[in-house]
Amino acid sequence: MQRTTTAGLIGLAVILAATAACSDDSGADAAGGDGEPAGAGEEFDGPRLVDMVNESARLQYELESAEIRIIKNCMELQGFTVHDQFWFTAGEPAEQDALFGADDWGDWIPEVEEAAEFGLGHWAYSDEGQSDDALEAYYEHQGIDPSAEEAMASGDGGGGAMPDNSAFEALSPQEQYDWYVAYWGEEAAAQENGYLIGEDRPDSGGEATDGEIELGGDFDYVQAEPGGCQREMIDALYDDLQLVVDSEGEGDADRTAVWTWVPVNPVDDFAVYEEFDVLYGERLAAVQGELVDCLAEHGRPGWEFDEEGSLPISDYLYELYDGEVDVHEHPDLPGDAPSDYEGKKAFEIAFAVELAECGDETGYRETAAQAWADTQNEYYLSIETSVYAWQDQIRGILETAQEVIGG
Repeated sequence: MQRTTTAGLIGLAVILAATAACSDDSGADAAGGDGEPAGAGEEFDGPRLVDMVNESARLQYELESAEIRIIKNCMELQGFTVHDQFWFTAGEPAEQDALFGADDWGDWIPEVEEAAEFGLGHWAYSDEGQSDDALEAYYEHQGIDPSAEEAMASGDGGGGAMPDNSAFEALSPQEQYDWYVAYWGEEAAAQENGYLIGEDRPDSGGEATDGEIELGGDFDYVQAEPGGCQREMIDALYDDLQLVVDSEGEGDADRTAVWTWVPVNPVDDFAVYEEFDVLYGERLAAVQGELVDCLAEHGRPGWEFDEEGSLPISDYLYELYDGEVDVHEHPDLPGDAPSDYEGKKAFEIAFAVELAECGDETGYRETAAQAWADTQNEYYLSIETSVYAWQDQIRGILETAQEVIGG
């Protein structure tokens, strides 16, 4: 079910960090020479934008915390005192001190010296590579914590500290289900958690259950309308609850419809962002062609850039180490490609060195980094005023939330 989440907040900070430059000079150039952002009336500078990112993160965290308090109060008035902590936990975001890193464009082309020693690092994740004597040096070079890698591989890491949910998990399936009903309402709880007591899930094929919403039977998923204490919170704080159809994918069967109610930060308007992503690709088109030509001259023909703006190298090396892959948008491996681990690693290193040399010869790294900074600056400047307006809107909602909490 949709709700404001700290994960969304962290995503906001990450996206903002990728949409502005760390220096005043690059911002001034992108703004057209006088350093004045569109609509802001102030000099474009990194510290001010860092403050904006952190303020947006703080506001989102406060909003999520307020939502939780309102829903929790509602449920406890109904006698529910043991809660699913995964729905009642708001993680406070870390404060950022910079907006843009030198390698945020991707940095998938190593320097020649690095390539000669470590290749592209794919060997380190093969079964044989885990016992390679060079693995520790590679981890140190990459700043990787081996214990964190082991936790990720075992499924125990990567998400930070998990809330203690043992009390809720000790409840009976019926008690847990009743909690979800109080939180989401009967229909939504049955759709997402009906398995707890063997309830049939409501039809997600788009048929209306109350005569008010009729989307037809060609939807892959239609989210049940929020109810319960979540709906009480929504009605108290928001005035734009709506069912939003996502029509991406091939054919009607790929369409979904979900309920939204929180004002969307302009940074999350990916339709706008995609326009600048296209611009970034256009700025790189010439040097991408030069890099592909260079690889061909080095005896590595057949490469093409993918939709993500990089070469499908990972799939290529995955096939080298592990065999056939589902996605084959890269050149074929040579017929005499090695079959033993040491030979595969040597093949990877040789390829990485040639890629790195082509990065030098074409100036790809510098061109990509500058094009990324320029494009992201222009994108950020185009939405800056609306981001401040969004912040003001969230502050207004927080004022309402405090009134609701205060009773």
